[in-house]
Amino acid sequence: MRYEIIRNEVHVPGPVEKALLHKIEKVQERLKRYHPEAADLEIRLRHHAKLNEFDCTLKLKAFKEQLNAKKAAPDLRTAIDRTFDAMMKELDHYRLKINKSLQSSS
Repeated sequence: MRYEIIRNEVHVPGPVEKALLHKIEKVQERLKRYHPEAADLEIRLRHHAKLNEFDCTLKLKAFKEQLNAKKAAPDLRTAIDRTFDAMMKELDHYRLKINKSLQSSS
């Protein structure tokens, strides 16, 4: 899986960067059974100074589909965690959909 991290005027401290890379590995593990080399993950991190809020947006292009997740929080680590949790739910839902379609076509 290819991934790109886009930081819009956001400094990502070392421990948060490490946690982010760990979350990316978890997504890769979920895609391992399918075609992981055909997947692209875009991670966009933003800070809204007026709201004093960070947001994290994920776009996963895989399976001829695009899965999206976006969450905001007062700190960057929480925004990342919430967004990846939402993406994992999207992935689980999509995997169930794929598996059902494969079983019904057999």
